[in-house]
Amino acid sequence: MVSKKDKGRPLAWLVALSGALVVFLSGAYLVYGKVATQNLDGLVYSQQPSGQSLGEALGPTTLEDLQGPASFNLAEVGGLAGPTPSTLGLYPGPLMPFNSWVEPWLASAPPTDDSEFVRGFLPAPKELLSGVGMLPAATRIWIPSIEVDATVKGLAIRELENSREYETPDQVVGHIPTTGNPGEAGRGWYFGHLETPLRNEGSVFRDLPRIPGLLRQGERVLIVLESSTGNYLYEVYATNVVYKTELRVTDSGESEITLVTCIPALVYDYRLVVTARLVGVRPPV
Repeated sequence: MVSKKDKGRPLAWLVALSGALVVFLSGAYLVYGKVATQNLDGLVYSQQPSGQSLGEALGPTTLEDLQGPASFNLAEVGGLAGPTPSTLGLYPGPLMPFNSWVEPWLASAPPTDDSEFVRGFLPAPKELLSGVGMLPAATRIWIPSIEVDATVKGLAIRELENSREYETPDQVVGHIPTTGNPGEAGRGWYFGHLETPLRNEGSVFRDLPRIPGLLRQGERVLIVLESSTGNYLYEVYATNVVYKTELRVTDSGESEITLVTCIPALVYDYRLVVTARLVGVRPPV
């Protein structure tokens, strides 16, 4: 005859083993989080853009002197009044490699892996950029170096019990609607998930942490935003890591975009911030 004491032993062992497993997993998670956080410095990269525009570097020239396609007037596409042709500078998009549009004095042969991707783009002169909220929002984003091709959607505001917050992007890259749109003189902010194992909202930016390494290897990381007014070409010049409560949506007054995702994997208490500047525009076909 089995006593009640003997019957309870398997259950006691099961409870003890379950408790030990929970303690072990919790400890392992804490160790992983600490190690992963210590390695985040490698995701910080900065190469400040030159303050001189292509027009300033080449000097003023009227459209009558051009022997090629004229600059793309962003203001006119947006239904706005832009500068007159006589005030425009020379922006010879096809006449030099795209990677020299901002710093033409460093002109060299265009890289073969980017030449097809940038075909048809013209430099985007600052004089023709529109104010924030005047041009259509982006509908799609491409980052060829990390194989991103995703839909862009404006994030709505959710009403909470005592506060408000933007919704999280679901299978898309989310744009904060109050920030700059493509072709505007303001910074646009775009958010995407690194991964969502529980909520199943996609992992659009799962390879965003690869960008700092690519930049250190000397590769140019290009981003294209598509809207109804054309395609807008951006080049990444800086990446940074900030704690989740220290992230601030700011506006530099320049035509830039900032991409944000949560890091490190399985911890998500920091934010990887990738910033790029507008370097070219391709009119709609």
